[in-house]
Amino acid sequence: MIDFRPLTETDFPRLCDWLNRPHMRAHYQKVPVEIADVEKKYSPRLSPSHPTRCHLACYQGEPFGKIQCYLLQDYPDFAAEIGEDDGVAIDLFIGDERFMGQGLGKAMLRSYVQDVVPSLFSGTLNCFVCHAKANKVAIRCSLSAGFRPHRDVIEGGEASLLLLFGRST
Repeated sequence: MIDFRPLTETDFPRLCDWLNRPHMRAHYQKVPVEIADVEKKYSPRLSPSHPTRCHLACYQGEPFGKIQCYLLQDYPDFAAEIGEDDGVAIDLFIGDERFMGQGLGKAMLRSYVQDVVPSLFSGTLNCFVCHAKANKVAIRCSLSAGFRPHRDVIEGGEASLLLLFGRST
């Protein structure tokens, strides 16, 4: 149902547009961004040697969200912040509001964890997502995708919930 493709430079205008939408500004991208900001942040991530793997999620061929993953060991400051150093962290959002409220976030996350992450990081044990406690929609999405609450953390100064998708889930 959901297909993934690597993020490309031609996706930057779409990504910039998504990041500036009101629903994204509430929890994910709190300050406006310009295309130069997107290029600066995401251009390095296009390299196969970069530790963060970025993808667009597509439904019936149309991009609707962004999802990325990385080994926690490649980001020791973040790993220390959440109190985990082994596994994969996943960040995601639905950028196009037309696709919200249809179960596509759940489908995107579950499919990514089951199909994409193992193909990128063989032998990886656990996957983690971290959401601000105020972001109830994201927490419900991750729970519906099969993640379970792991522990409360402070991420970026904000009370957050770390959720775990273990291989036994």
